[in-house]
Amino acid sequence: MSKQHTSSYTVQEETTLTKHEDILLLRRLGQYISPHKFLLIWAALFLLFALSLELIRPMLIKRVIDTAFPQRDVGIILEYAGLYFLTITFSIVAMFVHNYTLQQFGQRIIFEIRNTVFAKILARTPAHFGELPIGNLVTRVTNDTESLRTLYTDVVLKLGSSTLMIIGILISMFFLNVKLASVVSLLVPLMAVLIFVYQKYARKAFRGVRTKLAASNTSVQEMLNFIVVIKSYVGESIMAKQYDRISREFLQAGLFEVKTFAIFRPIVDGMLFVIFIAIFSFTNWFDSVTEAGTVFAFIQYMDKFFQPLKEIAEKYNNLQSALAGAERLVPIINEEADTAIESITIPEEFKTIETIEFDHVWFSYDNSETYALKDISMTIHGGQFIGIVGPSGGGKSTLMALLMGFYRPTKGTIRINGHDTNQYAPAILREVMGYVFQDSHLFKGTIRENLSLYDDTISDSALIEAAKKAHLHTMIERLPQGYNTPVGYLGSLLSTGQKQLLAMARVLVRNRQILIFDEATAHIDSHTEQLIQQSIKTIRGEKTIISIAHRLSTIRSANQIYLIKQGEIVEAGSYESLIAQKGSFFALWEARSVVI
Repeated sequence: MSKQHTSSYTVQEETTLTKHEDILLLRRLGQYISPHKFLLIWAALFLLFALSLELIRPMLIKRVIDTAFPQRDVGIILEYAGLYFLTITFSIVAMFVHNYTLQQFGQRIIFEIRNTVFAKILARTPAHFGELPIGNLVTRVTNDTESLRTLYTDVVLKLGSSTLMIIGILISMFFLNVKLASVVSLLVPLMAVLIFVYQKYARKAFRGVRTKLAASNTSVQEMLNFIVVIKSYVGESIMAKQYDRISREFLQAGLFEVKTFAIFRPIVDGMLFVIFIAIFSFTNWFDSVTEAGTVFAFIQYMDKFFQPLKEIAEKYNNLQSALAGAERLVPIINEEADTAIESITIPEEFKTIETIEFDHVWFSYDNSETYALKDISMTIHGGQFIGIVGPSGGGKSTLMALLMGFYRPTKGTIRINGHDTNQYAPAILREVMGYVFQDSHLFKGTIRENLSLYDDTISDSALIEAAKKAHLHTMIERLPQGYNTPVGYLGSLLSTGQKQLLAMARVLVRNRQILIFDEATAHIDSHTEQLIQQSIKTIRGEKTIISIAHRLSTIRSANQIYLIKQGEIVEAGSYESLIAQKGSFFALWEARSVVI
């Protein structure tokens, strides 16, 4: 099936966002918080409790130095020591509960986002999968969702808690000395300016890392998928060099990210150190302070004041990383689903197939004047066996893709039982059709799981009946584990013929009214072909069968055969009548096969 359409998702998913869009981005991600808000509130309360205890401790030491030491009152010293120990103990407990609860909160949200993103990707039309490399989509589901974890488990609360800590420390410092506290408070706007400058470079760095990571994943996935082709051309060293180039780009993006933060962090530390020295160098505070405890407490608060400022800088760094991942996820999350994931109810009008009509159907992949199908008209009656032949790229598979709702006709109408298929969700159309591909697609699992596609509602008796119709049951019974036999990665433990019979049984188990065979016998041995033909003969009349034929012998008994060439029906008729016409079909018949 050739594809000539242009990309739309590539542009959408790789664009950068404005400040206003950043806010919308965070607001969209914030919608996942609501179902778990009690966990967040619980974590926040314990964090506030721990921060309060943190602020109390310098005051306790101040009281000991200024009150207990001059009086040499051991009782007061022990009393405050006990209180100090209790604050540490309660802080440990509070932070444990906070961290555990916050991780639960984050893990559950990431679980939901990951499943949502994957479900939305599954719901895309096949056309969309050609617009973005599969490795890029894998990165979306794995790495990009993981990058959001820190947003929920670290950034949100830590930015808030650090801000509250700064406010609490400033209040305590103003309580101790207004003059110095005023000087220290100047750090806040300075830090804001620094962060504003930094974020411009940070987002670019993180975005570059995510883009290059996606490119790396795509390259690995593509090369491993086509490893046989690579080896057949002895191209291992060339491909290794190609990946080395992509990997180096990923390395450079990572180094740029590291360099960006490596410059930012020392500037923060240096600025804080200069301010610290300036405070004690250019003020006569020590001359005016008579209580040693006050001196100690202020120094403690100064030290604690720097820590949340550093944390804000670091968490803002994490925020930029999370937003770079969110830029790539939210467009997918916001997509309208093409199909419903849940079970579909087949409408009454489709319970029995009477007619399938193609009424002057035209189709272009990119809605241009370049048509893959041109003025296709045909009528198929329920229970008929229809053959479709023609050279590769002529439009045979595209025609079936339109019937199944993978694409919509550019012009013209497709009707089932007189009903326009455009009026129905694609998932409904696929519920009445079964598709056997030229290459069988098996999942890494057991024969049972591949027959049922992990649908636990399908009974064993239904699986066995379908396997018998596909002449697969006897072979399965001879296996040591029967239906629980693993098929291996991509069905590597089964022969090509066995995989194709399994693919056919998978369609039969769902009892679809329309069965489409897309050159299903192209790559199998003659014995397996005979078994498939026997299966078709068994169900013929019960089902409407459409076979895109590679071998003309497989459609000899078809009620009607259509020859499609360059997107047009050039000949139509029975097997015998088409041979008698001595046209294009006759030429194929003489060659005894369809050109692929």
